[in-house]
Amino acid sequence: MAESIDVHLRMLTSDDAEWLGALDEGTTGRFARPWNWNVEKLAAELDEGVWATNEQWGWAIATAGEPAGFAIVRTNADGVAEIEMRIARTFRGKGIGREVLRQLADHHFAANPRVVRMFGRAHELNVPMQRAFNAAGFRMEARYRESFRHADGTFSSEWGYALTRADWTAGRHHMDEEGYDLHGLVFTVEQVLEGSAEPTLRFAFLQEGRRVLARYAGGRIAEGELAGILANDVLRYRYVEDIDTADGGHQVTLGHGLARLQRRRDGRLEMVNDWTEDDGRHGQTFLVEATAADDEGA
Repeated sequence: MAESIDVHLRMLTSDDAEWLGALDEGTTGRFARPWNWNVEKLAAELDEGVWATNEQWGWAIATAGEPAGFAIVRTNADGVAEIEMRIARTFRGKGIGREVLRQLADHHFAANPRVVRMFGRAHELNVPMQRAFNAAGFRMEARYRESFRHADGTFSSEWGYALTRADWTAGRHHMDEEGYDLHGLVFTVEQVLEGSAEPTLRFAFLQEGRRVLARYAGGRIAEGELAGILANDVLRYRYVEDIDTADGGHQVTLGHGLARLQRRRDGRLEMVNDWTEDDGRHGQTFLVEATAADDEGA
């Protein structure tokens, strides 16, 4: 069971305008669009109740009695509520995002009967936010290509996540499922235990419930993709690889595998991966979850 996090939501007031503006300015950047609030105008709007309606509601996120961030929920005429959330840098990595999403779902589904689904987006490289959505029971539904515009004019993609009223009624957002969460994690080959395998492979995982996808590449493998089911500590999967051949061509290889997971003393995950090509060739590799530094260098 996940450790309980002391997180409280309260309605924003005009007294919050100054720190809201500072937090927006301090956290806007690589993964977050700016709100560009005028503090005086924002304070006046909060006094007028502009940020406390069924169409738009602003929340202050507090933990241990301190402001830790804010969340905005905007609901359209079709009952679709969009969540935007910002957590101060000093409070990240503590599970606050997951708990905020759960509390937002409990409030808005209960308080507004016309809300049929709640959704949010996460930058394709914002793994902590992706994992927060996943842990709060939000299903990954879509990839919005080149939807996030950076200050330099370049674009990135975003992942879309949603929790429906049926999910909420079933309590899916409060289910701390047993087993491992691979979503957003990167693994690299630390050792080839058996057979001939590429020692430079880098795996990037996505997970929704028990369904797991991974893309990988390295050495002669120009592109590989696997899909499978994770039950407890065992991932069973099928894979397809595009392999560079000696004559400059490509060869498509199909196969299946089984990876057994366990956690290291340093908290990272590792897996022993047994794979078999459909033509019978077999191998075994030892994979280790990459650290942030390892991932940046990959």
